Amino acid sequence: MGFPSNKTLAKWAVYIGVAGMSSIMYMRWKVEERISNTDYFRSAFQILRQHKGAVSLLGEPIKNMGFDIGDANNACDGDKANFEVSVKGSKERGKMFFWATRNEKDWLVDHLELELKSQPDKRFIIKSSDKPKP
Repeated sequence: MGFPSNKTLAKWAVYIGVAGMSSIMYMRWKVEERISNTDYFRSAFQILRQHKGAVSLLGEPIKNMGFDIGDANNACDGDKANFEVSVKGSKERGKMFFWATRNEKDWLVDHLELELKSQPDKRFIIKSSDKPKP
């Protein structure tokens, strides 16, 4: 029994590459899904969707278009969370920025801002607390 041909080896390399990339994409999707189902993430979207000004600017329905888990600005350490999330409405696209903290048992969204794609140099404050942003 000899070595497989280069053509056979190339096919296997492609199959393994596709399987590896698919696995990575699936794991990334699962992590994003898990984060999207956290209390702080859902609370931030609830605040955005209930804010009349944000609804007027974006249009309804407001949808989560995802975030980059590789971005160092998107993080949660168990007590503090901050994320930059792409959002889309029927009128406009943009980004939602939020900062949340955890007290003894609950998550609270401390600060939330909205940046529109059409006005990238301006952020609308949707929710602000007395505490400064981290």
